Amino acid sequence: TTPALTTTTALVWFLFAPRLLLISSGTTAITADNYCDMDGKTKADTKTTAPTTELRTVVKKFQAAEMREGAGFKIHRPVGGSEMSTSETDPFLMLDELGPTTYKKGEFEGAPWHPHRGQDTVMYLREGQGDHQDSMGNKGRLYAGDCQWMTAGSGIIHDEGRNHPGGPLHGFQMWINLPKKHKMMDPAYRTIRNNEKPKFSTPDGQVQANIIAGVVGDVKAKIQPVVPIQYIEFTLKPSASYTHKLPKAMATCIVYIFEGEGVVGGMKGGRATTMLLSKSGDVEFKASEKGMTLLLLAGQPIKEPVVWHGPFVMNTQEEIMQAIRDYQRGTLVKTKAKELLAKSWT
Repeated sequence: TTPALTTTTALVWFLFAPRLLLISSGTTAITADNYCDMDGKTKADTKTTAPTTELRTVVKKFQAAEMREGAGFKIHRPVGGSEMSTSETDPFLMLDELGPTTYKKGEFEGAPWHPHRGQDTVMYLREGQGDHQDSMGNKGRLYAGDCQWMTAGSGIIHDEGRNHPGGPLHGFQMWINLPKKHKMMDPAYRTIRNNEKPKFSTPDGQVQANIIAGVVGDVKAKIQPVVPIQYIEFTLKPSASYTHKLPKAMATCIVYIFEGEGVVGGMKGGRATTMLLSKSGDVEFKASEKGMTLLLLAGQPIKEPVVWHGPFVMNTQEEIMQAIRDYQRGTLVKTKAKELLAKSWT
């Protein structure tokens, strides 16, 4: 049966506090005055031969806000805060980094039963473990390195992150918008185990990548999401560099550094640095002597209105009100989720 909205779900409604997203003013654009190399030297006066390949540059840079959510667990929110508007991050709605934090057994409560409609939600667990179940009887457990990709579509209700046994916990929760024509599609899900996740490495082993969505070199992800995106974790060893090619249609590109430090798109960054890059070209990474690990999010903008209220993301206020009514009446879940397979969406 569909769980009711009771005090047991209060944590979730606090975690995903109902809101309508408005276009934010953002932060100051990057200029030649703060465009630096690894040594902090300005490049405004440097004359070099134009590269044969166009490279993206950083147009906005900031430190992801640290906050506490739910039962008080710590997160950083590089995407979904006030620093970037939904038009700048389109099709990405939110990226939360959970931890890294060490919890006692039973201390981390996860996110109890809550609904979704109109988006993809992706959980990538780097350390720790947690259980998942949904209102249609699906159950499972994520372990370190696993990823769960869920297309909410017309509606799903689930419970996630429970039964962490204690110890380190580190992961990322990302939301991707769905276009209007797919918002009421049948829900779908897939768990990608760490040993199934495609991995890329340069011949010298200096650069490695976990490919959740997209392609690096000639290595492709297991799934093809509804919205064309790339979601990749890059790890660069000390002083390593790499240029990642992006399709021309993927005008949105965001990089989040969560370990080490280095240069991305000509700008230096370290722990919790978030960078919005220009709309065309490839992306160049260069690690410092400390090495660097980052997430790359790249996608094709949907360019549709976004009305966001708690766990529902639609195109109009009326659609949001209908989602709320459906949830209250127990009619949000319309069909059993299917396994999300690689396919072409039209």
